[in-house]
Amino acid sequence: MENINKIAGPFVEAWAVDIFSDILEDSANPYQLIHVEARERLYKADLILQFKKKRAIESGITAEIDVKATAEDIAGSGKSPNITSYARIRTAYVEDPDYMFVILSLKHRVYSRKNRTTGLMDGIMEVVGHKTYDLKYIASADLAYNPVLGTGQIQIKDIHYVALEKRTVWEFCRLLDQKYLASSKRSMEEWYALAKKHEWIKDEDHG
Repeated sequence: MENINKIAGPFVEAWAVDIFSDILEDSANPYQLIHVEARERLYKADLILQFKKKRAIESGITAEIDVKATAEDIAGSGKSPNITSYARIRTAYVEDPDYMFVILSLKHRVYSRKNRTTGLMDGIMEVVGHKTYDLKYIASADLAYNPVLGTGQIQIKDIHYVALEKRTVWEFCRLLDQKYLASSKRSMEEWYALAKKHEWIKDEDHG
């Protein structure tokens, strides 16, 4: 069962893209969805959604969506998933204060049985629950920093149980920095090098 659930994740993610694409085909959809784009595997999000604002003079609202598939029948599924790279997400908010990164959590269940004719397993995947979170509003207690992999990964401790806290983008960036610097494997010198590299701060010599 666990092996089946390992391959279920990509199918659930593809299903989410299909659902949004179906909504897009309805030009009168109530969500004002005007664009759906699936992204390559190494991008920080799985898909991009663009919504039309009510007033024609305003530009659209773009949200990058990270789809997380979790298995209902596997203990521990949804615990501490990697969400995105610390430096990558920190830079995205600096470059665009209106940037929106949304986690779409899809819980699925797999039904399977052995096909007596082929000897293979036949399976059906069913999405049985979903939740969405705007990353910058996830409570500090529910976010974690893992120093492995490059500049480290931002994680959610348990994707099924998340509290929210209203905060500004600046407050969220400061929270990310606090998580980074709280790690015994990171230092202020490393943070400063990242800040200069990604232009989070301005060099005093250049004003």
